[in-house]
Amino acid sequence: MLYNYFTVSIPLFPKPTINDGTQKTMSETISDILDSSSIEQLNSLIKKAQEEIERKKVDEIQVTRHRWIEQATTLGMSPEEILKYTGRRKGKPKYRNPNNPEQTWTGRGKRPNWLKDAPDPEAYRIPE
Repeated sequence: MLYNYFTVSIPLFPKPTINDGTQKTMSETISDILDSSSIEQLNSLIKKAQEEIERKKVDEIQVTRHRWIEQATTLGMSPEEILKYTGRRKGKPKYRNPNNPEQTWTGRGKRPNWLKDAPDPEAYRIPE
């Protein structure tokens, strides 16, 4: 197979060096590889790169999932509860529409039309 024709070794933590112009940068090296490769080799490189991207995604997702579970546990919650959490407390309804009892208003925010049009809004107040 032709895709083993070249190998690029990228150190995890490269040693800091001063480039005096005699060393090639990574982008120059990659450009040289791309320029000197055949279409078959480039297609093979693309396939390998896509496979590596998918592998890294799986690894990142596993790390993220583990971190979420740890943080949720620290807060005494499940990861699902964290995803659903909005940070807002749901207010207790103070007003109810007599024509549609499912419509309520907490008294916060914009006043609903059914209460705006009411001659006596206090008549819609829910007894405590």
